[in-house]
Amino acid sequence: MSDDTRNDALEGKAAVEKPEDARRNRTIRFSDSEWEEVRRAAVLHDTGPTELVRETVLALARNAESGVSGAVAPSLAPLIERMFRYTWFLATEKRDAMVREGREEEVDALVAEGRGLHDKIRRASAN
Repeated sequence: MSDDTRNDALEGKAAVEKPEDARRNRTIRFSDSEWEEVRRAAVLHDTGPTELVRETVLALARNAESGVSGAVAPSLAPLIERMFRYTWFLATEKRDAMVREGREEEVDALVAEGRGLHDKIRRASAN
């Protein structure tokens, strides 16, 4: 009998079957200033503070297990995509200017490097 079931039985509650992988409360301590930092970050990422902590820690743990360094919380994915789109727009404008100036080889080198970085990010996020 688990502690949860035993406590329920002592309090006269009916035993409820919980899935084996059900989420349970865990204790983690933050100072008030640390928690305020977490809350501000959660607002920036449009999520709750506990969800941000859970996602970030799980991403770190999963990346550590897979050998990938540098975790990206799932809540950051839309922000990264939006930043990528803005960067693409500005890069397109700059590319056109460079081509007009006869700097096609420089453009090709930058594009190749950008594609390599994009592939690296996609491989890392697939793990």
